[in-house]
Amino acid sequence: MSFRRPGPRIVVGAVSILSALSVVAPATAAPRPVPDGKCVISQTNRDRTIDSLMNHCTGPQILKLFGDAPLGKAPTGRQPLALLPVMHTRGKLAPYEQARAFTRTQSRFGSSLTFTKGPQGQPWVYKDYTFGRDLGAPVKLGRSNWDGKPAWTADFRADFLGVPISIHEYRQLTPQVWIARDTGGVEKNPKAAKHSGGAMALG
Repeated sequence: MSFRRPGPRIVVGAVSILSALSVVAPATAAPRPVPDGKCVISQTNRDRTIDSLMNHCTGPQILKLFGDAPLGKAPTGRQPLALLPVMHTRGKLAPYEQARAFTRTQSRFGSSLTFTKGPQGQPWVYKDYTFGRDLGAPVKLGRSNWDGKPAWTADFRADFLGVPISIHEYRQLTPQVWIARDTGGVEKNPKAAKHSGGAMALG
């Protein structure tokens, strides 16, 4: 049995058909993601809460949830990580679609945090990347740079040669979910820590 390559006439015909279809039904741009604001936080349904935070809550709603959340217990064990569509820069929230695209790209590098004991047996947290764990950070009871209220904090400066680029602040949103901020710049510019960074959900 022999197989013959399609002749030029067939190839040209296929191109012509595709061209005609493109004229009849032009490609439409994908709709821009817009949250509907149906920000449902369930005290019993972890999946519904995470879905709301990732796909329905607006940036201001997410920040308000963090501000209103009680301190609660510190996270323990390995916690799935969901980066939320919030990107705060110089006191302003980036457009939702931009923040969503950025966090979804960043999510490919890691999907969890592990809360365990550190080198001296103290409370510690590691970032779990696709290529392994980072150096980690001590988990302490402190105050949020966002609103000054109590929060569990972790300063990952060891990952950045001593520079406080990534500082986590955790609060317990529900029995199964923590909401957190990731800020930086505390020492050199306290305002930068309050008005920059992102948000995440654990659980």
